[in-house]
Amino acid sequence: MDGVYGRVISHTEIPPGQTVLDTFVFDTLYQTSTMPRRRAGRGNAGRAGVLASLAMGTVVRWGDALRRVARSLGSGRREGAIALGAYGVYSLVRGLFGGTLAEGRANAADVIDLERQLGILVEPDLQRVFVDNHLAMPFWNLFYPVSQVIVLPLTLILVFRYRGAAYPFLRNLAILSWCGGLVWYALQPVAPPRLAGLASDTVSGQTFVDLESPLIQAFYNPVAAMPSLHVGLAPVIAWALWRLTRSPWSRALGLAYPLLVATSIVVTGNHYLLDIAGGLAVVLPAAAIARWASPPGQLMIRPGRALHHRPGDAIDASAGDFVASPRDARTTERAQADAQRPQS
Repeated sequence: MDGVYGRVISHTEIPPGQTVLDTFVFDTLYQTSTMPRRRAGRGNAGRAGVLASLAMGTVVRWGDALRRVARSLGSGRREGAIALGAYGVYSLVRGLFGGTLAEGRANAADVIDLERQLGILVEPDLQRVFVDNHLAMPFWNLFYPVSQVIVLPLTLILVFRYRGAAYPFLRNLAILSWCGGLVWYALQPVAPPRLAGLASDTVSGQTFVDLESPLIQAFYNPVAAMPSLHVGLAPVIAWALWRLTRSPWSRALGLAYPLLVATSIVVTGNHYLLDIAGGLAVVLPAAAIARWASPPGQLMIRPGRALHHRPGDAIDASAGDFVASPRDARTTERAQADAQRPQS
C-alpha cells in the first residue's frame, strides 16, 4: 500500500525498543516530508493526520509509562515512602481545604434532609437498638478505629511480603480510593452524626480512643464523614482475604468484612447511610482504574528487586506468586553465587 497513504509495516522493520505505532508515526512523517508538493498541497488533511498520529503516539506512550509505574514493585522503603507520601497529601489537603466545623454541620444538615426525604434517616434509631440491647457495642466501638489504623496497613504489609504479585493492584486501589475521598472532603466537608447532634459518640465514651482529643484530631479530619473511606478502603482487605487466602474461614471473613465495617461506622455515630453510598462511589471507579493499570498478578520488578520461591511453597496463579522479601532474595543470591564459585 505505497504512495501518499504510506505502506504496510513489517515486524522485521521495527528497530529494537520501538513499537508498531512508533514506526508508523516515523513512516508517516517521512513520507509527508518527501511527497511531491502537488500531493502535499491538497489541503490540510495530510498535516492533520500526522498531528493526530503524533498525539495518539504520545498518549499511548504516556499510558504505557503510567502502567509500568503502576505495576512496579519496589523495596519496602520505597513502598513505605509511597504510603507516607499519601498521608502527607492527606494532611496537606486537610490543612488547605479541610473546612470548619460550622461548614461541616451545614453540609451535614443537607445530608440529613436528603436522607429524611428518601426515608432512610435511621442512624439514631439503629444506634439506640444496638446500645439498648447490648449488641456487641464494645466490639463495634473498637473495630471502628482498628479497622483503619491497624487492619488496613497490616493487610498491605502482609500482601507485600507474602503475595507480592498482587500488591501493586491493592496499593493502587488504596491510593486511588484515598485520593477520591480527599477531593470529596475538600469540596464538601461534612460533620459526622455525632457532631451534628444526630447520634452519640460511643467510641470516645466506651474505648480508650477519644475522638475529640487534640492528639487524635491532629491525625484525622473530623469533618470528613462523606464519603466513608472506611467503606472505600474495606474492599482492599476483603479482596485480599478472598483472593489471596485458601482457608474457608478467612475467605468468608473477606465476604463479611465490608458489612462489618458498614455496621460499625453507623452504630458508632461516625457516618450516615449515604456515606456508605459515597464510599462505594469512590471505590468502584478506583477498582476499575487499578485493574486497568495493574492487573493482579502482572508484576513488573524494579531494578535490584529479585524474586525467589522457597522450596515447597505453593504457587497460586490466580492469586499471584509467592514473593520473598528482599532480604531473603539477597540471601538466596549469595547462596547461589557461593555454589557456583570454583572450589580451591
